[in-house]
Amino acid sequence: MNTQRFDLNLAHVFLALWHERSVTRAAERLSLTQPAVSSALRRLRECCRDELFVRTRHAMQPTAYAEQIARALEDGVEILRTALSEHGSFDPRSSTRSFVIGSEAGLDYTLGPIISARLQEVAPDVTMTFRQVGPAAMAGALEHREIDLALSTSQTVFPHCRSTMIGHFRFVCVWHPDHGKLPPHVTVAELTDRPHVLIEAATRYSVFDYMLRNLGIRRQVRVLVPSFGHLPSFLSRTSSIAVVPDYIGFLFSATTMLCVSTLPEIFGEHSIQLIVSQIGESDTGRAWLQDFVRDIAVAEVTDVNALSRGVRNRHL
Repeated sequence: MNTQRFDLNLAHVFLALWHERSVTRAAERLSLTQPAVSSALRRLRECCRDELFVRTRHAMQPTAYAEQIARALEDGVEILRTALSEHGSFDPRSSTRSFVIGSEAGLDYTLGPIISARLQEVAPDVTMTFRQVGPAAMAGALEHREIDLALSTSQTVFPHCRSTMIGHFRFVCVWHPDHGKLPPHVTVAELTDRPHVLIEAATRYSVFDYMLRNLGIRRQVRVLVPSFGHLPSFLSRTSSIAVVPDYIGFLFSATTMLCVSTLPEIFGEHSIQLIVSQIGESDTGRAWLQDFVRDIAVAEVTDVNALSRGVRNRHL
């Protein structure tokens, strides 16, 4: 690499391409245009005297040299970011920074719009990206700074990360009143008597199905959909039901025709975690983001918990 000609801004472009494997997604990640990223890639190739990323049918694949330097560049950028942030402060009202929040189990459906609305009030020029990240990929996404923080229902202990519990949730059943009503509080037999629509990601990681198997029960899964957002449309046309976290169920109850029934106490209460990497903890911008999201999440989850308790108490 010709270091005398190397622009440090190119390191950010390299790392965006390294993580995204796409010029388009790298441009979105950096809030740049695609031509700007393509131009930066050409400069990177000239500096490194290597192709770095080779376009294939499905993605931009890194060369052996790119794999060799990726970790060093990532560590160097982190050291520089940490050094600069130690003596600075983050002003949300004047910042133009971009943040990425990773989430799973549909937490972005409930918290994302609220975070976005509040962000416009306190940090009008900050850009927020919400990204779905499964539990298995969350530790790597945090370690490689693909996301700035994570919202998760997983009980997994992630290495080199700090977790803060921001609330609890229970599973509830959602259904459409045009296709057979359910009581406000369903039994296990009523729950397993109807066909279910399941989120595709839950086929790999489903706490609820794990608990059912412990009871010696399997539910009738007839349809798999990509996300929680598909459920209202699918349930409006069939007698199927879906089991979802209560924060999703009450959101649907407030915004669609779907109804909510609570489940037996045996399915218990589960925690919601806010997770951040311990790498780069002196980053004042990320520290602000953590406090900002935590305060919103705690208030919102508390409201959902109160609503859920009210429903259960009326029907137990």
